[in-house]
Amino acid sequence: MAKQQSSMRLNPYDDVLVQPSTVSSVAIQSLTGSSAVEGDAIDTITTFPAESAMIHVRAEIASGSPSAAAVAWKLQESDSPSSGFADAKDNTGTVIGETLNVKTAAKDSYARVEGFRLNRKRYLKVVFTPAFTGGTGPAILAHAELIGVPTNGAQYPVRTSTSNT
Repeated sequence: MAKQQSSMRLNPYDDVLVQPSTVSSVAIQSLTGSSAVEGDAIDTITTFPAESAMIHVRAEIASGSPSAAAVAWKLQESDSPSSGFADAKDNTGTVIGETLNVKTAAKDSYARVEGFRLNRKRYLKVVFTPAFTGGTGPAILAHAELIGVPTNGAQYPVRTSTSNT
């Protein structure tokens, strides 16, 4: 009897979810001024059905020659996609996020997020808040993405029969 072939693959391409954090459908943000920029809500049940996630944030070197430049990011959560967002906290009660000093070098930040469908609320969003001292029209390019494993360890079927590489 011939061995049956599975259409499932155990590799990062097929078993990992990636969801960019966007603001009005734009993934890379140009942050200026000092006001918070709130990302669009990400639905952790339909759009990003993961068990847990890693958030990756990237902020580039500030333009405009400021004497100081930073961007703070944090994760917020809510039961509604349009209101009621509050800071998401880790198991120690600390807000999930970090402040990145990007005056002289680009920075990456990573955070682990767990508890989807347990103690985490359904909708998540990333909030960026820039801070500058001096400079001429300073700005920071920033991007965030969620990277996760499909719920219940369920593997997704092969997405295509040909390689995309």
